Amino acid sequence: MADALERITNLVALLMATRSPLTQEQIANELAGQYPEGDAAQRGAFERDKALLREIGVPIESEVLGGSDAGKTAYRIDRGRYELSDLHLQADERAALQLAVAAARLADAQFGLLKLGGERSSSPVVIANIPDLPALPVLREATASRAEVSFDYRGTTRSLHPYSLLLRERYWYVIGHDLGHGEVRTYRVDRIEGSVTVGATHAFERPAGFDPRATFPLDPKLIGDEPTARAEVLVDAPRAEMVVRELGDDAVLSRRPDGSVVVEVPCANLDAFRSWLFGLGAHAEVLSPADVRDDVVRWVTALAGSR
Repeated sequence: MADALERITNLVALLMATRSPLTQEQIANELAGQYPEGDAAQRGAFERDKALLREIGVPIESEVLGGSDAGKTAYRIDRGRYELSDLHLQADERAALQLAVAAARLADAQFGLLKLGGERSSSPVVIANIPDLPALPVLREATASRAEVSFDYRGTTRSLHPYSLLLRERYWYVIGHDLGHGEVRTYRVDRIEGSVTVGATHAFERPAGFDPRATFPLDPKLIGDEPTARAEVLVDAPRAEMVVRELGDDAVLSRRPDGSVVVEVPCANLDAFRSWLFGLGAHAEVLSPADVRDDVVRWVTALAGSR
């Protein structure tokens, strides 16, 4: 089960992203595994989370539903009342922000919910920018109706049997059987290019007992359409042992006489990989593959040229 901070962060992101108010049961289903089992324990945890958020200034709105859900209470957050206005960051400003976060080694800042401190009855106010995701409602309906979907992702069309949607550290992911690769893959919803095409319903059966949490990569550098992608990185002696402790002895490809090491690092998610790399400052160099090295060089060159 997720800790309380992750659960509350994801609850805010979920209630901001939804177009229709969600009941407690729907919230618990969306945040799979993050609320305890059992009606009483689940309701108690949800009520505590809701009270805490309202206490610190998060305007959770509620309404009583009609129709087949008559009498049930549903919740949402009005984004227009709550979130930050668009900061209109330029590309070089976004790059500089990523570089600063990486240098500080603040993984939560890179992948978690944006938080700003403020005063309101002596309590901090949580404020967040959650991007619009036109694909999310479509994927949610396709997942529920077991419909095949197709979409463009990093310039390639993917066909997927969507098993589940999962919210982790503010980002939505769709997890399912990728027909082209013949295996379960994870895709970040905000990186889907264009619209999602939905096929006929009841096109597949979700595997019995499928748990999206068990297939979701714990390391953000592993998240991507090529989860086996690896880079060889040379780390200088001053940072070598720290990196070995972080990655494990199995990641070490070679040790050099000057104390530096060559390690193998996941790089399916280039944003996460760059954040990790730049956190080492001048003490790390990508040796291979060439496309990953070129990507890092282009990124740094563009940043330097914008100054």
